[in-house]
This record gives sequence, C-alpha cells and structure tokens, in this order.
Amino acid sequence: MRHTLFSVLIATLLLLVGTLVVNWQLWHSSDSDRAATAGHIARKIDAILDEARDATNTATRVALNGCSAQGEFELGTEAALQPHLRTIIILKNDSVWCTSLPGSRVLIVKPEAISDDNLLLMMPQSMVNGLPVLIFQTLIPDGKVIVSISDAHLRDALNSSFENTRFSFVVGNRVFDNNGKVVSLKTLSGVSATRTSYASTRYPFRIEYHRPAFFNLTRLMHQGTLFLLLLFLLSFTVAFLLRRYLDKYTTPEENLRKAIQNGEIIPFYQPVVNGRTGAMYGVEVLARWKHPKAGFISPAVFIPTAEKTGLIIPLTKSLMRQVVAQMRPIFGKLPDGFHIGINISASHINSPCFMHDCLQYQRGFDGKKVRLVLEVTEREPLLINNDLINNLNTLHSKGFGFALDDFGTGYSGLSYLNDLHIDYIKIDKSFVSRVSHIADSTLLLDCVIEMAKKLSLHIVAEGVETKEQLDYLNRQNITLIQGYYFWKPVSYINLIKILLSKSKEETVEI
Repeated sequence: MRHTLFSVLIATLLLLVGTLVVNWQLWHSSDSDRAATAGHIARKIDAILDEARDATNTATRVALNGCSAQGEFELGTEAALQPHLRTIIILKNDSVWCTSLPGSRVLIVKPEAISDDNLLLMMPQSMVNGLPVLIFQTLIPDGKVIVSISDAHLRDALNSSFENTRFSFVVGNRVFDNNGKVVSLKTLSGVSATRTSYASTRYPFRIEYHRPAFFNLTRLMHQGTLFLLLLFLLSFTVAFLLRRYLDKYTTPEENLRKAIQNGEIIPFYQPVVNGRTGAMYGVEVLARWKHPKAGFISPAVFIPTAEKTGLIIPLTKSLMRQVVAQMRPIFGKLPDGFHIGINISASHINSPCFMHDCLQYQRGFDGKKVRLVLEVTEREPLLINNDLINNLNTLHSKGFGFALDDFGTGYSGLSYLNDLHIDYIKIDKSFVSRVSHIADSTLLLDCVIEMAKKLSLHIVAEGVETKEQLDYLNRQNITLIQGYYFWKPVSYINLIKILLSKSKEETVEI
C-alpha cells in the first residue's frame, strides 16, 4: 500500500510539474509572439513616419524657395503620392504660410497653438473634421513644418496582429487604441500590472499591450492538449514501473551487505614505486565491487554507503582476509620490508574489534617480513582518547606502520600528526594535480612537503599522472610515487604478472 501511494504521488507530481512546464512554454510562446507583434507594429509606424520625414524635407525646400504656386504644387504632390500622409503645413511666425491643400486651407484648429514636440497625437476636437491625427513636426527658421497622418493608417497598423490582443499607440501622455480613440495615459494607469510596451528606437513613441496571463486554462486546453495527453500517459507509465520496482527494491545498504557476504568486494592493488627508478616499493590495497551483472562498480559509489551504514568494518575485514589468502602463495616473490597498505576507517579504529582484526591480519603474514601499513582515512573524524592512542602505539610496537591517507582533504590531519605516531603522509591527488608550469602553482604542495620533512615523515605522492608532476616530485626528493603514470590499480592476477616480471632487486625497501 505504501509503495502504491508513493508511486501515485510521484506520478501526480510528474504530471503537475509537466503541466507547469507545458503551461510555461505556451505562456512564453504567447508572450514572445506579442512582443514580436508589437515590434512589427512599431516598424510599420516607423515606415509611415519615414514618409512624413521625407515630406518634411520637401516642405523645407519650399520654405526656402517661397510659397509660390509651384511650391503649393510640390506640397500637394508630396501629400498625394505618399500613401499614408494627409496634409503638409508650413508655419512661419505662428501663422499658416503654405499648405498642401488648395487655398492654404488647414484641417487643424489653431495650428499655431500646437506645442513644438516632434510627435503629437491630436485629439478629435482639435481637428476640423473631428477625427484624430498624428502630427510629425520639424522646426525650421522662423517656423515649423507640420505633417499630419490619418488615424485610419494607425488603426490598420494596430490591427495587423494575428492574435486577439489589443495594442495601443502611445505618444507622450496620449494613447491611441485600435478602436481609433485618443485618451489620456492617466486614465489607463493602474489598469493592469501585466501592461508592457515596445519602444521605437527611431521615433518618440511606443506600442503598449498586455502580457498574457501566466496560467490560462483555455490556452492550456486548446494549445496543449497533445502534450497533456502525453504527460498523462508518461505519468501512468512511471507510476506502473515505479510500483513494480519498489516491490522488488532493496536498499543500497542491503545490496552492499549481500555483496560483502558473497565475496563481490575484492582487493585490487596499486603499486607504490620509486619515482626515480620505477622499482616497486609496495602496494596499496583498494576495494572494488565486482558485480555479477553490472561489472565493476566504482568505490566512489559504495564506500560512502559503507561508511555511513557501518558496513565499512566488515568490508575491511573481508579485504584483510582476501589479501592474506592472495599474498601467502607469492611470499617468495616479495622482498623483506615489502609495503602493503590498507585503508582503515575512523569507525573501525574506534570499534572494539579493531585490535583483534589488525593482529589477526598480521598473523596471516607470519614467516614473511612485510611492512603492514594502516592508512587512516580522513573522511570521518577520529575520537582521539587515551585508549585509542594506547592501541595505536601497541600496534606500532608490533611492527605496523601508520599513514594519513589523502592528507589535507578531511578531518584534523594536523591534529593527528600531533597526537598519533604517524610514519607516512599520503599527499592527495588534488595537491599533486596542481603541479604545472604556471608560477606559484606548487606553493601549497611545497608547504606540505616542507612540513613533512621537518617532522621526519615519509611522503607518498598519490595521483601522479604526468612526467611534469614526476619531475617536480623527484626534485623535491619525494621518491614514493603512486599513480597512473606508473600503474593503475590491478587485479591479483595482474599483480602476480608484474611481480613475476621483476626480480627481487627490482622491488625495493626504503
């Protein structure tokens, strides 16, 4: 029942999220279309005003040459040939001096009272015929040129939208809507928070319109029907598959516990070599999950689970047993002092079984003088107390070495150096990877190396992958190297091949 409810919940959530995504896409598309339409309208009106500007140039020439019959003819011809213009008027000294209409007639009531703004929307009561017009003005010496544009052309431009959206033409504090009405902008203030505009970059006007509502059920049903149907089918399929999966689901902890019990967690070995000669100094034991179906699973996947759940202890015990079983047959190929490092978690060190596990691990190497090193990981904090210090000192006296693994990347590495008997520090790959030709790229690494030398600690550099990194470490007299430049982690069989290919003289003790 719980799995069913969870599956239904996830499916419902998927449907809701999908619906929101579809709704957003439809809203964004509608919003973009409206903005594009506003831009298209603005460009059409720009083109109309370009005609007015050309007519103004003609009127300016007439003003210079005098308002003769030829001048009136030129004005009349210009007004007639430009498809969107109504009249052209030249004012001088606040009086009508010349117009495109016969007899210097005008359609504007008191044109001399018009303000000098470049662009004006004239109210119907300001016109002789009672129809609003758009005025394009240009100042000239002793006067100005007035070009009027019919409201019909403005309505045509505003109604060119292919969608049911009302666009308005705004000049100054007046608005011309697609019904041909001119009203004050103040009457529209506060009407809607969704009102926005597209401003012309060439002339002082803008196109105003309402942005679409974010959620519109009608729009969603009409335009998103297919998407909603697909979402419903997808949600149903997810619920069905999730329910089947949950019925067979086992937690990562359970999977890992079974893997340990079934011997799927196996040791791999990464050689530690002398960086100058390439001779092998020892190996570090690394855990690998050999899954019967998925193949090898990275430790980055299962080690955090093991540490979080406490399975890191049985996992480490299993590795210890396997390492002993694998190493005993090849004792003859190992020189005295051969280094074998294995990672030990803080939870294992703090557990009651730690001493017993380590001593049992050591007894597996009876008859062979190998150097067993416990590499303390810093991913969890150690609970340092007298009992822990005594246990580690006891193990040290029995021949165990101690290393701080991934030094500087976790908890209290410097504190461990002060409180515990540490023989090695393993410089993490994150430090080594900084080595480059760039100046000061090794400052942090230099500090770590200098500190280790002053404390008389052996240094193992991890993650060495390039010759540039190796050369730097050799110059620093760091001879213990671990990384892909020499060897990747290898299986037991491949480790045997490596050892058989080398004489004991090619494995070194440092």
